[in-house]
Amino acid sequence: MSRQPDPSAHAWNDVAMPCAVVDIQTELHFWEKTYARQAFHRPGLAFRHYVPTLKFAYDIYLLSRRRPLQELLPALPTRYEAALSRGTRLDWSLASMVIARVWERLNAPLEQDPPLFAPLVATGMDERTVIAEAMQRRAGNGFTR
Repeated sequence: MSRQPDPSAHAWNDVAMPCAVVDIQTELHFWEKTYARQAFHRPGLAFRHYVPTLKFAYDIYLLSRRRPLQELLPALPTRYEAALSRGTRLDWSLASMVIARVWERLNAPLEQDPPLFAPLVATGMDERTVIAEAMQRRAGNGFTR
């Protein structure tokens, strides 16, 4: 006997479920610090010119996570043109490089990312203290124990 779908369940299943959260401010900060070293960078093009395309890339990623970028690429130029006004978008060849780099960054294995803070055993602090200190450092307050 087949089960009827639960009308209150999410519209996506686990395989297609979008990523829940991306800290866009942290991501934009990362790109602002590194964009000049990226393969997509064009000399003379200030960071602010990349921001709309970066935001577009994150939107597409969040809406389409777990689908390969190659699968989405045929429809993206049209979506990009519709989503961004002429004065805010990059030419497609450059925009597609930015989008691919965002996808690459977000799909990198977590093991490749440096830890936010030292393991709890090494610090002797409880989890709440470690998180509070990390947030203080991130906010630039220089709080130390």
